[in-house]
Amino acid sequence: MRIHNPDRANAVTRAMLRSLASLLNGPAVESAHAVLLTGAGDRHFSAGLDLAGAPADERVAHLRAGEELLFQASEAIAGCVRPVIAVVNGAALGGGLELAMACDWRIAREDARIGMPAARLGVVYAPQGLRRAVELMGAARARRLFITGRPILAAEAFDLGLVDELTGPEELWGVAQRAAADVAACSPIAVAGTRAVIRAIELEPGVSDVAGVADRWRVRAFGGPDLREGLRAFSEGRAPRFDIGAGER
Repeated sequence: MRIHNPDRANAVTRAMLRSLASLLNGPAVESAHAVLLTGAGDRHFSAGLDLAGAPADERVAHLRAGEELLFQASEAIAGCVRPVIAVVNGAALGGGLELAMACDWRIAREDARIGMPAARLGVVYAPQGLRRAVELMGAARARRLFITGRPILAAEAFDLGLVDELTGPEELWGVAQRAAADVAACSPIAVAGTRAVIRAIELEPGVSDVAGVADRWRVRAFGGPDLREGLRAFSEGRAPRFDIGAGER
């Protein structure tokens, strides 16, 4: 999936955010093994919310409505039935960075700029995006990124834990496609179940029943076709052939 608004540095409009959430919950994703989320072109992943076009006296309301849709799109990414990998092909700023943070992990070209300029606009960032940043980087590092508004290069973001893998510009898509192929080689039931348990662990204590989520998925896995195929393939010395979508819900 490409964020396509190149004339505006791939800034996301409200319509684009609605479409992203809808696509991530649609049948095309269910028939895939993974989603690669990137920006159009080779300069920008996304510059965040597109605030152009709103009259001066409506900009605050426009921003607040955009924030809510950004949260919904980020939740659709985090809760997607398939892993979503951010392919950071260029600058990821503001809400664009929030979309990337919601992905399962982030692969970035080493010269990409990463930044969160909200404080320079006078915005106290919404807690959902702040929470993801704190989970990825820790409070002190998230604090520095958010309250200075200073963009950093992906190489520094890698050191901070905000980016998971760095590549040169020419290797970016080869690395991303290999990551998707690695996911595709694994059991869809195991992938979906592991992601569900990790998400339960990430929630605040008392919000989710981690043991219950894990038990439900483990029962499904032990009684499902993927484990039988995986064990059979292991004993026969071949790669397993898993049926996408079989029994994972």
